[in-house]
Amino acid sequence: MTQATSAPTMAEFFSWKCHPFADTRRMAEPFIPEADQRILGHAQDLLSMGKSFAICGPSGAGKTTLATHLITKLDTRDYRPFTVSYGGFNRAGLLRLLAEEMGVDASGRGAPLLHRIHHQVRQMTEANQSHHPLFVVDDAHLLERDSLLDLCALLALPARNTVAASLVLIGDETFPKLLSLRVMAPVYSRLACTFPQSHLSELDCSRLIQHRLAAGKAASDLFEPEAIALMAAHTAGNRRNLMNLATMLLQEAFDRKEHCVSAQLVLSSQYFQQAQSKH
Repeated sequence: MTQATSAPTMAEFFSWKCHPFADTRRMAEPFIPEADQRILGHAQDLLSMGKSFAICGPSGAGKTTLATHLITKLDTRDYRPFTVSYGGFNRAGLLRLLAEEMGVDASGRGAPLLHRIHHQVRQMTEANQSHHPLFVVDDAHLLERDSLLDLCALLALPARNTVAASLVLIGDETFPKLLSLRVMAPVYSRLACTFPQSHLSELDCSRLIQHRLAAGKAASDLFEPEAIALMAAHTAGNRRNLMNLATMLLQEAFDRKEHCVSAQLVLSSQYFQQAQSKH
């Protein structure tokens, strides 16, 4: 009696090293389209001069990816980044989070917490082996105005008449209008510029998919060009939606025992049809 062979896993079926669209694996080199490469270069130049700026765009435009990649490009001998991954904290919550990130005792009595954090910033700047603090705040459009003012207060070094730190604010497409309000003038005046980001073009959608396939050591023809064109049009270049759709289409191809995602598979996929019905 012969022993039944077990069914192949998805990795075995598609002959890849790891799933190309898994969110649990950090990319050593993320896909940065040409337009974002220009922003990256300008952002690095601004930080070298102690400037602050904002990166704004719709959900799925790649703002967090760009900011994270920017941080990895910084020389750790010169910069000390502190990242707030969600801007929806209230004022007290944000200060506690920053204090914890910077090793400041948030429970101590005496001077206000903002003053203690600023003292820590000043110490970092004035140390023999000084570091330039960099505060990176995601979802900055959710921050309270007082929180934004607190962050701006951390940037000043009055004794030297120079900046003590830099600030990178990451917000949605409404954030520039919010910053332009009169009450936001103290914040807006601190920013050298606002970098706009947009969704991917059809060509960049294809490049993103190829980049992820190569990183996962998957076959380069796993998605037919016509399938990618349909996916790009449907997701309107939204990276997150494109990645999710690619994940589910690969799952359906695996269930059907098809070794590539074709245009026919995309059009007949239950996941594509479900997404279509929402529009």
